[in-house]
Amino acid sequence: QGCLGSICETGEAHFTRRDAMDISSTFLSSMKNPADLRTLGICCGKWILLAAVWNLWPYMGLVGRFGAGVLQCVWSFYVMTMVHNAMHCDVFRHRGVESAWRLILSATAGVPVEAYRPTHNLNHHILTQHGDHLDTKQMQYRWNFLNLVLFFPTVFPSIQKLESAYVSKEFKKLSPVFFLFIGQVACAHGATALLFCLDWKRAIFCWVVPYMVGADGIVTMNMLQHDGTEDIVLGEHKGEKMNVNSARNFTGPVINWFTCNNGYHAIHHMYAHMHWTQYPEMHDKLIKPRNDPSLNEPDILKYLWRSYIWPGKRPAMTAKKAE
Repeated sequence: QGCLGSICETGEAHFTRRDAMDISSTFLSSMKNPADLRTLGICCGKWILLAAVWNLWPYMGLVGRFGAGVLQCVWSFYVMTMVHNAMHCDVFRHRGVESAWRLILSATAGVPVEAYRPTHNLNHHILTQHGDHLDTKQMQYRWNFLNLVLFFPTVFPSIQKLESAYVSKEFKKLSPVFFLFIGQVACAHGATALLFCLDWKRAIFCWVVPYMVGADGIVTMNMLQHDGTEDIVLGEHKGEKMNVNSARNFTGPVINWFTCNNGYHAIHHMYAHMHWTQYPEMHDKLIKPRNDPSLNEPDILKYLWRSYIWPGKRPAMTAKKAE
């Protein structure tokens, strides 16, 4: 007793459990969809995994470090899919909270999330497989495995060019987007710089390498999701008029749990701003009854093996277009 709210008679502020509950309630009420607790959890998981591997690194043998590295690379890819989702559908209603979340996401992913907009939202979604920077038909190696592993270094210059042009345009306008981008750059590279100051060797193996693999993975997914599919009709890249055979879907439960349903790719292109929780239902309603059944793959690992390892044969539709 003797306190009114969290201010005591002495005039000192005390942070109480009730205050914490109020902040938590405000935070959760600002979320557009409570299911995005999974999004936040996956991002927190990357930091937890980093802390564990970082501290155990001196005690790990070669096999342990390799295993930990593989796990971190996979988790980095999961976080990159959260970046993808963030650029299509806000997690929070409040603009300030959403901006703060994107700063945190940038630090977690290791890349400013706003850089995703010019290459993905404003290019890939509109010009899918029509000469956009991610058009898989530009990969023409006879050994399909090379088309997969060399896709990222092949398209990276175009990604950089699109990002630079976008940032330059926003700089000239001194738009809020530009200042948000600068803040995201500071968070992303600041986190990396801090880790290098702590231990540059561990920073390379526990942070930079997983980041690079994750970035490669999210871009190279275009080979899996669009190579060997039909072209869209320009101007009909969204909505129910979109060609449902213009994307491959991976419907397995594991990949879709950890990537928040990024496997349902055709419905994502059809309704890009739809929340990811709706993808499975809408896929079954709008895509599955109309598309080629071969474009609904239940197991992404089996598809990878079959298409790029053994027999490593490129999907027929793409091979035909390349002739």
